[in-house]
Amino acid sequence: MATSACGGGSGPKNPEHPVPSHLPPPTSSSQTISSENMGYSWPLTVDHGTLECRPGDLAVFIAPDGTVYALNDNASTAGITSIEPLRATGAGGDKISLGAMRSKTLALCHVSG
Repeated sequence: MATSACGGGSGPKNPEHPVPSHLPPPTSSSQTISSENMGYSWPLTVDHGTLECRPGDLAVFIAPDGTVYALNDNASTAGITSIEPLRATGAGGDKISLGAMRSKTLALCHVSG
């Protein structure tokens, strides 16, 4: 009897870094992140950027080209560009969840530094 792991729509088909590497604890409301830090759960088509929590719990991702994208409703409501153009498609054909990235970003809202 053989069993197999199914991607179920999560994670890139062939991530560059399948096993996440440790992301150091944040020291401010901004933190650099890369696909290496999230492995299969990396949700974007760019391989790195910066997570930032702005006043009002605005969770944003800053792409390598400097474009700022909304990761939560607060940021979207504030008029920040939608992250959708950067969303990656997982093994099952669905968009990869932003949940882990959003959680990491919102944790930055509570870091003093």
